Parts: sequence; structure tokens; C-alpha cells
Amino acid sequence: MKGLLNIALRAAREGSARLAQYADRPDRVKMLDERDGKPVTSAHLDVEKTVLYHLQKTYPGHHYASTASGPLDENRADTTWVIDPLAGVDNFLRGIPGFLTGIACRVEGQTVLSVYIDPLLNEEFSALRGDGARRNGRRLRVTEQVALQDSVICAEASDDPRRLAIQDRLLEAGASLRITGCALLAMLYCAAGRFDGGFAARPDPDSLSAAALILRESGGLLSDGRGDPACSGNTIVFG
Repeated sequence: MKGLLNIALRAAREGSARLAQYADRPDRVKMLDERDGKPVTSAHLDVEKTVLYHLQKTYPGHHYASTASGPLDENRADTTWVIDPLAGVDNFLRGIPGFLTGIACRVEGQTVLSVYIDPLLNEEFSALRGDGARRNGRRLRVTEQVALQDSVICAEASDDPRRLAIQDRLLEAGASLRITGCALLAMLYCAAGRFDGGFAARPDPDSLSAAALILRESGGLLSDGRGDPACSGNTIVFG
């Protein structure tokens, strides 16, 4: 399994390096399409192509998919690689730090490894199922903060009256709120102990599954607003 992780890290590094080049030259980014309400850009497809090349040359018989393009081949295999070429696209398009390139591997439908790289900070978040999570090789662990007083909670921007009411209650309880502009990044920061918890609109299932592995392997918990760990609702809660 660690061999799979090493290949994933190598491919993600190449993809994140390509994404960093686009971040330096936003004038080269072209809007191409929209998927699940999010823009798909030329940067998505270029990073996707880069990552795919490095994965396929090692595992040509595996199945590949992307959060930007959907299925990338017609292979039928027990092992599926899911590429998340650009998470945090809204930040990226505004030139705001806080975007990622990610890869997850599923075996017989279960996510067994996950990698996300922040190309601007050179931070690598990774996890193997049952072997913990790491940031740049160092083990991750969520905080032991229990009380809302003096906690740091990520609350993604929303005009939903219910979420705004929750934010008000958190502030009244003495929590400090943060907004990252990317729910996946907030989950990774929670896994790293930077946030004590958070809530956000549910990301797409593939991206959520990848970030969830890192969070849970760090000792974190994840559910929807009703407490369902399968996250079937529209809001996710984590800590």
C-alpha cells in the first residue's frame, strides 16, 4: 500500500507544480465549462492530464476518474484513482491562497489512500487507511479542545439563515470563526490541529471521501448536520 502512496505523492507533486505555474500567470487560465455548479478551467484539465500521465505509466490497467472531467477511461478494475486537479477554485481564480491538488485511490469502492498538496505553501497532506495521516511526513492529530470557549471553528461563507444563526451562537459561546473559502482545506486544517472544528456545505462525494480519510486518520469525526457519518445531508460538520 505504501508503494501506491509513493506513486500518488509523486504524481500529485507534478500536478501541484503545474498548478503553481498557473497561479503565477492567471491571464493564461481559460474558463471552459461548469460541473456541479463550479467552473472548470484550462488549469483543471492541464493538471488532470499531468497527474494522469504519472499514474497511468505505473498502473495502466487501473481505472481513472476526475472531479473535473468524470471517467477518464473505460477500464473495469477493482482499483480506481480519482484526481481532484483543483480544489478551491474560487480562491484560485481570485488569486487568493487556499487551493489544492488531490488524488485518492479506491479499492473495491473503499478509499484507501488520499493525498492533497497546497502548491503555494508546499504542504503535503496524506493518509493511508489504518496507518494514520501525515503532513510533510509528520503525523497529524486533531486537537483535544472540547469547549466552544476559546475554540477556533471554520464556518464557510453562506447566506443560509440556519448557518448564520449557528455562527451567532458559536460567537456567543466564545468561539473564534475562520473562513478558508475551501471546505476541503478546512477539513485538512482541522486534521492538522489548526482548527478545532467546522461546518460547511457538502463538497462533491469524491472530494469529500478523500479529505475525510485524512481527517478520520487524524482522529477526527465527520458527519452531516443530522449526525449521519455517511454525510447524506447538504451540510458537513467535522472536528
